[in-house]
Amino acid sequence: MDHPQPNRAAEYRQQAEQIQTIARQISLIETKNQLLDAARHLEVLAEEEDRHQDSPKPLVRE
Repeated sequence: MDHPQPNRAAEYRQQAEQIQTIARQISLIETKNQLLDAARHLEVLAEEEDRHQDSPKPLVRE
């Protein structure tokens, strides 16, 4: 049975958005900046995943 592959890019973006929401509510500058850095990293991972999904798949021979 084929299972749909989870959309990792969407998951990364959702996590980034959640972190950004938390970061906006934090007043400690250092912690806020660390969370924003983590969110930016997740956005980069999402973009890489999108590029990976768009690349041609190798042919599988049986």
